[in-house]
Amino acid sequence: MSAEYSPIGILHTCFTEKFGTPRQSMMVSEARGILKLYPDPGYRAALNHLEEFSHLWIIFSFHKHLKKGWRPTIRPPRIDTYPRVGVFASRSPHRPNAIGLSAVKLERIDLDAKGGIEIHLSGVDILDGTPVLDIKPYLPFADRIMEANGGWADDKIKRYPVEFSPRSLEIIQEDANPRLKALVSEMLSWDPRPTSQRRAMPLEDKQTQGKVFGFRLFDYDIQWQARGSEIYVVDMPHDPQI
Repeated sequence: MSAEYSPIGILHTCFTEKFGTPRQSMMVSEARGILKLYPDPGYRAALNHLEEFSHLWIIFSFHKHLKKGWRPTIRPPRIDTYPRVGVFASRSPHRPNAIGLSAVKLERIDLDAKGGIEIHLSGVDILDGTPVLDIKPYLPFADRIMEANGGWADDKIKRYPVEFSPRSLEIIQEDANPRLKALVSEMLSWDPRPTSQRRAMPLEDKQTQGKVFGFRLFDYDIQWQARGSEIYVVDMPHDPQI
């Protein structure tokens, strides 16, 4: 038995690469995205009353992993947990069927947007250009299970204070996005480095102090380093050609 699905639209976000992308939805509330629906005469009616809900489930395809195959076990994106867990006990994209699920906040729906309907979201953890397969309303009475436990993922993730250099603050002030500083702060507070890097170079280690790390956000190259127990944004060069 097999099944085929056609995307209903494409999600546009500020995340152009996996480095820096939040590890779960709603970890970075300032992470915005726009779901652009494909033209379909039925979609306008299909959205009736969706604006009454505060949050949505987004079902999407891990499109960049479709040709990579899947892995029975994976290394979780945490430092102080089990060395490997089964892929079904994780939210890794390396799955037998590369399907993802994220709970996000619904900001607004623009039925008359140029080029097609747009659904504006926040708290996204999805790469730019991701095909979306379906939308479902988040139902607190059914989806929020108060007695649930988080298994191996129950440990709290440490957050770090974030400071900005004078140069990076100048760049932020020149940008038209009033939420840029809050977005960068939220992303960095979780230490967004890939798992292998965080394992090899814990942020508090002396050898890590002063090393410059980076990731892409919009058209910015966010350059930062560990200073003591805080994260310091050194520079944010802007290059739309990259």
